[in-house]
Amino acid sequence: MENDFKTDSSSSTFALQSSSETMFSIQLLHFKTSLLEALEELRMRREAETQYEEQISKIIAETQELKWQKETLQNQKETLAKQHKEAMAAFKKQLQMKMCALEEEKGKYQLAAEIKEKEIEGLKETLKALQVSKYSLQKKISEMVRRLQNIHPLQIST
Repeated sequence: MENDFKTDSSSSTFALQSSSETMFSIQLLHFKTSLLEALEELRMRREAETQYEEQISKIIAETQELKWQKETLQNQKETLAKQHKEAMAAFKKQLQMKMCALEEEKGKYQLAAEIKEKEIEGLKETLKALQVSKYSLQKKISEMVRRLQNIHPLQIST
């Protein structure tokens, strides 16, 4: 029986030892799995960080490019505004010169029109005076013809 006990004892020791090793193996396997998961998460995190850094670099480069474009456009805008202002000033000056020339020409025409108007008025006055003079002369002629007829009635009628 002692042999049996020893066999039972050695088999239970073996079973304990075997179960202890199994437990250790399970724990080791669990640890390895956890470690691999942690390593995979770390690798994924590093890849994500690398991608984020690349995206950030691209965004920074795009931002800088947009700033340069903005500055360039602002400079172009300022240049165009300045050119427009200068062109408008030149145009206004040219327009003012034309207006002055037109005003002078208008003044000349007005003066000429006034002179013509005065000449016409003068001619009308002269015409009236001549008409009055003609009427007077016709009246005198009629008067003289009547007197002559009274003085020499026969000579004039024949």
